[in-house]
Amino acid sequence: MLDRFRCVPALIRGLALACITVLGLVTIVGSGGGGALGFPPCPPSLCDGGSVTVPAAFIQPAYITALVGTLVTYTVNTSNTTGSLIYQWRRSSDGGATYSDIVGATGSSYSLPGVNLSDDGAVFLVAVHAGNGTVQAISHLVVSATPGVVFEDGELLPANWLVSPIVDAIHPLFVHIEEHFTSGGNPGAFQKMTFQLAQGSGSARVIYTSLSSIYDPVLQGAIHVIDYAEDCIAFQSGGTTYTQSNLLIEQLGRRYVSNTPNSCVLGTWSAAASRASLVAQDFQLFDGPACSVGESCPDFSASAMPMRFGYWRVSFGVGGDSIAHGIDNWKVTVWRR
Repeated sequence: MLDRFRCVPALIRGLALACITVLGLVTIVGSGGGGALGFPPCPPSLCDGGSVTVPAAFIQPAYITALVGTLVTYTVNTSNTTGSLIYQWRRSSDGGATYSDIVGATGSSYSLPGVNLSDDGAVFLVAVHAGNGTVQAISHLVVSATPGVVFEDGELLPANWLVSPIVDAIHPLFVHIEEHFTSGGNPGAFQKMTFQLAQGSGSARVIYTSLSSIYDPVLQGAIHVIDYAEDCIAFQSGGTTYTQSNLLIEQLGRRYVSNTPNSCVLGTWSAAASRASLVAQDFQLFDGPACSVGESCPDFSASAMPMRFGYWRVSFGVGGDSIAHGIDNWKVTVWRR
């Protein structure tokens, strides 16, 4: 976008003519071929940001995993739109490569009364036409024929969790404190964690592994997708620190975290790390032996080794900062094909 400094008389004729092209009619000041060009002030919409709004939209939920026969409803939320809104929902059965209009689906929400296996993998798109432009949003649907296997902990008792700080050259030894509270959660009991960053370090990482959340694909079946949810809160009053949370998988001496980190919200409990329909490609290896070429990492197949779940927290700040945050309602749901 042009700014005021690109439209001043001091510019050479070539650049000035470019400004003319963009701004339209200008006034010629002086006379003769060598005279300077004078320009009116740049329009606010070009030079000062103006009040131009860009419409935005997102579908809630953006990812959903559902059991066969379940009612699924999508709702689109918009912002920065002007004028009346016109909606059109579309569906893709090829992973989002092509879409077809859904006849009659022209409202701000769209429902499937009872999903079935033919809906597995469908992608839904809604186009929102506003007075200031058109915007689109998408959502992914996964359908399972069998109920999910659920691991959850709403009490967060210390005896049920293994705590493992990650210390290396970039993240030197730091102080971490875990405290269990019987009230103040969302609701009831929760765990509070405080990381004091080492001097010279800008972050600290700790892994929390649930001792009872073990899934064995050989005995329980191949994994289709995994849903993850937790409630998170940040207790810091300053704006220079923040904390991220991710789902953790431990399998065959390796540790993986989901590549969809979420930030804990200051002063209020929120579903900071909720995310449905995670596939193996949504995880990245950060600890343990490297994966061989062609190896599934992590392995969700029916012949895979058992895996254990948990979460990790990463706090960012300045060396010496003490960063406090909490967790409640930790939940992992394993869906099979």
